[in-house]
Amino acid sequence: MIEALTKRAEFCRTLTLSLLGALLALFVAWRALFLPVEHVFTILAIHMIPLILFIPGMLARKPKVFIWFCFVILLYFCQGVMSSFALPTILGIMGLLETILTIGVFCAAMMAARYYARLENIS
Repeated sequence: MIEALTKRAEFCRTLTLSLLGALLALFVAWRALFLPVEHVFTILAIHMIPLILFIPGMLARKPKVFIWFCFVILLYFCQGVMSSFALPTILGIMGLLETILTIGVFCAAMMAARYYARLENIS
C-alpha cells in the first residue's frame, strides 16, 4: 500500500512540476514575444517569482507547500479566464492556454498534497 501511494505521489509531484514549467514557459513566450513592453523583465518577475518560490518545497515533498500552491495558482486561473475572453486575438489564445495549464497544475498539486499527507500519516 505504501509503495503504491508513493508512486502516485511521485507521479503527481512530477506532473505538477512539469506543468508548472510549461506555465512559466508560457509566461515568457507571452510577455517577451507577443507583448513586448518597456519593462518586460519586471512584469515577468511579478508573474513568475510567486510560483518559483514554491519549487523548493515541492522538491522536498511537503504537503502544505502543495496546498498553499493550490491557493496561489487560483489567481493565475482567474487571470487566464479574464484574458481568454479576448478571443480570437492572440491574447485570448494565450489566456486559454494559461487557463488549461492552471487547471492541470491545480489538480496535480491537489492530488500530490493528498498523497503526501497520507504518507506522512502512515509513517
